[in-house]
Amino acid sequence: MKYCIILLFICLSSASYANQPAVTQLDTDEGYPYKNLIQKVERVEIRYVENQYTVTCRVNVQTLHNQYNGKEYTVSAKLFAKRPMAACLTRDKAKQILTML
Repeated sequence: MKYCIILLFICLSSASYANQPAVTQLDTDEGYPYKNLIQKVERVEIRYVENQYTVTCRVNVQTLHNQYNGKEYTVSAKLFAKRPMAACLTRDKAKQILTML
């Protein structure tokens, strides 16, 4: 009986982890304003779905007091692989968010 309870607990706890999306850390060498934005905010998320030749993505930025949920873009997979922040967040919008900090 004791083993049955332990097994049930393990199954329930691992089921909650299965629903969480995978997190991948992307390294980027993109300059201003993207680098400054990444350094000054609490969290930057690039949510994306890869298809064969395209990527649908958007950038979410979280500061201490605000959160910005970006517009969804469809870009080429090649561009996304090379410059993920610039592909999913326009330079003007990145500057605008940066001025609000």
